Amino acid sequence: MNGLRDQIDEIEARQKLLEVHTDRDRVAAEFEQQFSTRNARVVRESSASSADRGFVIIRDADHEFRGALGIDHFRAVLSPEIHPPWALEDADVEYSDLFEFLENTLFTSYDRRQMLATSREIEERAWRTDAGTLFAGFQNSAALASQVSVYERMVRERNLGITIFVEDEYDERMADGIDVVSDAGGEIGAFWFVIFDGGGSDLRKCGLLAEEREPDRYYGFWTYDPDRIDEIVSSLRSLSDS
Repeated sequence: MNGLRDQIDEIEARQKLLEVHTDRDRVAAEFEQQFSTRNARVVRESSASSADRGFVIIRDADHEFRGALGIDHFRAVLSPEIHPPWALEDADVEYSDLFEFLENTLFTSYDRRQMLATSREIEERAWRTDAGTLFAGFQNSAALASQVSVYERMVRERNLGITIFVEDEYDERMADGIDVVSDAGGEIGAFWFVIFDGGGSDLRKCGLLAEEREPDRYYGFWTYDPDRIDEIVSSLRSLSDS
């Protein structure tokens, strides 16, 4: 059973290809700069039409097509806005489609704002599914305290269970439905994660896992792969049961 670090190492070993279809030098340079430290190779292609802003295509390491997205929507993935999960449910933009575009692609140098916005997409799936268990990891109790109100509303208004892992002690009273595993030890303190078990549906399984390698700089990935989620959930449950 792979641990959290093993999961990131496995994704980091896979390089993807990002095709940027645009006739605008500035746009091409922007994405080349943003992806210069990712495990994605950027290739510029001429756009067939000069009437729009262009689009991007992502391919696996074997060049298999994974998806295409307009450049404006692609920017929303790279710099998402922060919304609570209950607000994302009613958003005009289908954020899940945007995030699926870059799943299993290692991101680098995400700051806390970007991490929080991405976490919300995972939590929104749990909110909308209205069943299952959400697992969240915090590096310290101060980080957990800032999110307690969100998780308490989720268990109060949805049929969800939430298991929270925190590196240090946390002995504040929590709402029914929230379990806290404090002093989790091991590798927990090095990672920020939000994992949803799907509530019985493989189509709903999703997760975000990242490692803080520098202060306020996170490296990791998000995924909708049910097998990968099952493996991470199994690893986390083994910690909570020990």
